[in-house]
Amino acid sequence: MLDATRDSEDRMRQFVADASHELRTPLTTLRGYAELHAGRVEDPDTADALRRIRAEATRMHRLVEDLLTLTSLDRATLHLGPVDVRRLLDDVASDLQVAQPERLVTVETAPGVRLVADEERLTQAVMALGTNALRHTPVTAAVRLTAYATGGEVVVEVSDDGPGIPPEELARVWDRFARVSQGRAGGGTGLGLAIVAGIVTAHGGRYAALSPPQGGVTFRLVLPAGSQAEGP
Repeated sequence: MLDATRDSEDRMRQFVADASHELRTPLTTLRGYAELHAGRVEDPDTADALRRIRAEATRMHRLVEDLLTLTSLDRATLHLGPVDVRRLLDDVASDLQVAQPERLVTVETAPGVRLVADEERLTQAVMALGTNALRHTPVTAAVRLTAYATGGEVVVEVSDDGPGIPPEELARVWDRFARVSQGRAGGGTGLGLAIVAGIVTAHGGRYAALSPPQGGVTFRLVLPAGSQAEGP
């Protein structure tokens, strides 16, 4: 029974990966033609239609890329090495600040916080959490990236001062295509936090979402400081 279930999951995973690859090229072509002709039309209705086509093609392209990332996480080999967490958070904060210059983004870490991890994947996870904060909170809400070491683990948190998440929805925000019912509306594919969860799990870590009654959300990643990541 377990072998049959695993085989079915593998086939479904392969189908999603194959379908996503096949969708990549036509979506890129569609977006390219829309961008090419957007500046050549004078009719406002046609220009608006091209703008909407371009926006939807871009959204679908992000969805395809996220689906490919999710399917690859189950089979990918992590490239482990020493990671300077302060430098990683500084880099992410700089990218977030470029995306929204008017947003307050701060970094707070204890000195010398390091761990063994796949730096590219970990950066992807923290960046996804930061982007989530930019997308789902008003620009007046500050974003904080923090990290500290405790008991052989490294804790990384991305917090914001935006609207909170209802307690009954906190556990399922990590699910694929999960949507919060109120307060934190915004775009996105609904796969960002699922990707974060997959990256953390691959490292042998755990994750949680916290939202106090007064508002704001903290996404917490707890990772082993040493090399305890899963194999491919």
